[in-house]
Amino acid sequence: MDGIKKINVGGDTIGIRGLDAAIEELKAHYADKSDPEVAQAMLARLEKINYFAPTARDEYAAALLREFRKALGQPFEAGESGGLSVRVLGPGCPRCEQLFQRVTKVLAELNLPADLEAIKDTKEIAASGVLVTPGLMINGQVRSTGKLPTEQQLSQWLGQAAKE
Repeated sequence: MDGIKKINVGGDTIGIRGLDAAIEELKAHYADKSDPEVAQAMLARLEKINYFAPTARDEYAAALLREFRKALGQPFEAGESGGLSVRVLGPGCPRCEQLFQRVTKVLAELNLPADLEAIKDTKEIAASGVLVTPGLMINGQVRSTGKLPTEQQLSQWLGQAAKE
């Protein structure tokens, strides 16, 4: 069984045990299933080893669905915070760090709330479909690979995603 992975559940960071294993187990049969089917399967699998408060069950279902879709490189909805989900994918090279800083700057200039994360794990990067780094995902969609987008391009992408 894998370790504990921290995810956003209803605006709070929560540790979930066995998340990566559940995704791996379910991806072959649920990749093309509807969101409610995936959410219920993830809940059923993970509630055996995690406590999900009954009053927050819907928030957990949405968060688990988001993590499943994200791991498979499929589009997903941002969390309930209303912000964007932005992932900079790369091993931590100078260009990856520069992209992370540019995204941070543009988000601040646009005053956009976002869940911004640097993904450095090579397996997670490969699972997202990014083969050349740095990569940029906005709300689960790969927007750039192998290059450093300009601040103007980032502003356009992030502004557009915020409106969707």
